[in-house]
Amino acid sequence: MFIHLILLIFSFAIVLAGSELFTNGVEWAGYHLSLSEAAVGSLLAAVGTALPETVIPAIALFMSGGRPGAHSEVGVGAIVGAPLMLSTLALFVMGMAALGFRSRRGRTLMLVSRLDARRDLGFFIPAFVAVLVLGVALPSAMMREAAAAVLLAVYVSYAIVILKQKRAADVEIEHGLYAELIVHGNPHAPRPWATALQVVAGTATILLGAYVFVDQIVLLAQHARLKPGVLSLIISPLATELPEKYNAVVWIRQGKDNLALANITGAMVFQSCIPVVLGLLFTQWSLSAPELMGGAIAAISAALLYLNLRDGKLGTPTLVIGGAAYAAFIAGLGWLGAF
Repeated sequence: MFIHLILLIFSFAIVLAGSELFTNGVEWAGYHLSLSEAAVGSLLAAVGTALPETVIPAIALFMSGGRPGAHSEVGVGAIVGAPLMLSTLALFVMGMAALGFRSRRGRTLMLVSRLDARRDLGFFIPAFVAVLVLGVALPSAMMREAAAAVLLAVYVSYAIVILKQKRAADVEIEHGLYAELIVHGNPHAPRPWATALQVVAGTATILLGAYVFVDQIVLLAQHARLKPGVLSLIISPLATELPEKYNAVVWIRQGKDNLALANITGAMVFQSCIPVVLGLLFTQWSLSAPELMGGAIAAISAALLYLNLRDGKLGTPTLVIGGAAYAAFIAGLGWLGAF
């Protein structure tokens, strides 16, 4: 069991290293493509950093062969756990980062785009609530396939809305491109090929960490004699959401609050659509009590964030509520006898 814990920690480190490369590269990619800050955060960064959360259920469901069992439970647990983590613990981490860097930033309030954040949440909340309801209804294969098609259409519509936004002229990138430092180029005027290479390298590193993680979660569940689905619901998002949390901390430190929040809310939209499609197509999509409870808490926490986005200012108490919501989830698991 000790070796599995070591490998789990090692996979965390790999994901963090990949996140640092990716975060830096994706900002410059947005610059080369003349994308708005919202598109960089909600689309490029969100999709790229969401790859581990997509790969873990994909690998787990592939290993299951379409049959119920440990791997299928791990896959569904990871699918539901990702939005839960983003809408609770990730917001808490953002609040703590804003507090921790208040001297550097000169403020604790996060200054964000109310319209951008509410737009993302407006896509996420209805889609996620719908898939939770579907998880209770025991849908037929035809219903699951139809729902998967609708979710894909929803995400395409979301991407089109994001890409139509214009990039502000005063957006600056604080750090040069790391890849140009390695090849002795100009990091503050990076070449497109170097930017693309770094984004690919960062993505590949994140995926490698996720791949190592997926095996260890099943083995740990066996050794600890825990239900794989419950363990995946808790631990999988802790690892796979590291890129979003790390990106948010980096951007909050730099005062780029819009990017930080957009990365989280954009990832929430992605997680409510693309990974769920895998679950709908390759499982019966029958959610357990812990998964339904976690999903309900995620939806409520996201709704509270939506309501608190009355202007462009987010206070620490609003974000800290996410930590309380996650604590309620853990307590609820104990009440359900999931441990």
